[in-house]
Amino acid sequence: MKALIFKNKSDKIIFFLTAFILFFYILAAFVFSDSDTRYAKKVPDQIPLVLFSDPEMTQRINLPYNNNKSPDLFTVYTKLPRTSNGNVIEFHGRYKTLSAKLDGKTVYTSELPSFLGLKTYAGRNSCFIPVDSSYSEKKICLEISLQDNLYGASFQSLCLSTLATYISGQMKKCIPSYVLSLLLFICSLFSLNAFLFSYLYQRKRTALDFNIAIETFLVSLSIVVWIVTNYDVLGMIVGNMALVGILNYLSFTCMPIFFTSFLYTINPKENKLLNILKKLAELNLAVQFLLFILQIFDFTQMLILTHIIDIIAVGMTIIVVFDFASLKKFKVFSIEQKFMCFGSAIFALFVVISLILFIFKTDLNYMLLITIGFLLLFAMHMVTSLLKLNTSLKEHAKLLESERNSYRDQLTSLGNRRLYYRKVAKLEAMGFEDDVNIIMIDVNGLKVTNDTLGHDAGDELLVGTAVCMTESFPDAELLCRLGGDEFCIILQEKPAVLEKRMNRFLAYAENWNGSLIKSISMSYGIANRKKYPGFTVSELLKAADEEMYEYKTNYYKHKNMLEDALEGRR
Repeated sequence: MKALIFKNKSDKIIFFLTAFILFFYILAAFVFSDSDTRYAKKVPDQIPLVLFSDPEMTQRINLPYNNNKSPDLFTVYTKLPRTSNGNVIEFHGRYKTLSAKLDGKTVYTSELPSFLGLKTYAGRNSCFIPVDSSYSEKKICLEISLQDNLYGASFQSLCLSTLATYISGQMKKCIPSYVLSLLLFICSLFSLNAFLFSYLYQRKRTALDFNIAIETFLVSLSIVVWIVTNYDVLGMIVGNMALVGILNYLSFTCMPIFFTSFLYTINPKENKLLNILKKLAELNLAVQFLLFILQIFDFTQMLILTHIIDIIAVGMTIIVVFDFASLKKFKVFSIEQKFMCFGSAIFALFVVISLILFIFKTDLNYMLLITIGFLLLFAMHMVTSLLKLNTSLKEHAKLLESERNSYRDQLTSLGNRRLYYRKVAKLEAMGFEDDVNIIMIDVNGLKVTNDTLGHDAGDELLVGTAVCMTESFPDAELLCRLGGDEFCIILQEKPAVLEKRMNRFLAYAENWNGSLIKSISMSYGIANRKKYPGFTVSELLKAADEEMYEYKTNYYKHKNMLEDALEGRR
């Protein structure tokens, strides 16, 4: 090997010297300091803005600010620091409309977006007012109308920033959740494929397996869409906050429907309670849609209803877990159900913790916890999919083996009469070419062999015939034993070539040598449409059979004449 790489010592020295230089440059590139790149990668920090409720800026407003006791439209004032081109005033809060005035002139206006001609608050959680260097150290007036929301009408923060700063901060928060949601979606796809595979190849196809596959995929898809659209950064990237907000609302509202169906598939015993919960979730979606169409309430105003359904669903998850965990019943459950039990328990724990964090408005990333909970749940489900797939593959292998045995002759391992009838029916239904040959074969002397040498020798005669057929015609469409000493071959071949192959086959059989049998003799008949134009399959079979019996009659007639002549000589 070394001789192939290094022809001489100088080649070896050059090789190692080159490798050392390459390694040195790569290592040096990692520790090399580039001040320009480092400066370009630096994102400016957010600068909080101080708010006042009066134009003289004497009455300071503390954030978060709630205007439940204020007019629908209220005004706040702030003085900007030194600004530059590319800066934005970053506003975060549940708002309906927002406008900005500089020196009494309106410089920015944000109105409610329309969805199918209907006004909606969807996606109205953040607003970015562009500013430039001309805004430096000037007073700006903001006129704000906040949403009528059960979660509170308030805005949380106002600062001077850049879009790069905002997106960078959001990406740090959402990337872990995005990565986990991607893993969750991959798990659901794997589970879908596994269950569909097991469904297609099971001997008894059950609707339950199919429901598990579909419900798992739907609930995971709704979770992934909810997680991905829960961060404003996606709205910034696609340039449509309202669209992202509507997708977030729809995925969140549909999630309880799919999740209750999922719970039912893993524990059908709780079907009454789960069906009630599913009906409530479906009714919730329908009622919210109707109220929105009638412009009575907005999407965001009705999320409290979905949260109630979610809390009930978490409670149902715990009920399912405790039902699984019953010591008297736990032993009878399969290993797949036990995995789902532990996964559901872990998921319920993570969701309860996340709800507590959400209610008390802590700074911890509750979305990340929910994503981890779902990922663990569906990871357990993926394990059950693997177990079920393994069971299905074993059952499918047994089924295939059983089917093969049902079409196989046990003595010769060729096809049997059942396979013969199936192939003939296929030829009759689908048609065949003129050069398709039906060859009927009858082994000569089987009865004599059984009577003189025993049935083991007779079996060896039949097995030897099958071996000669398999070796001589490996490309045949059908090789089968019809019963007793009768065999059939269906082969597509030109007549001239077939004659040569038949001669080789007969010679091979005549020279075949077993432990008890030293030669095989057989009679045969061949029929095809070139010899019998217009014949059907049944007619060709009859013609081949008649030829074979004629051949056999001549064989025995010639044999008897030969034996008589030999006897006369004696």
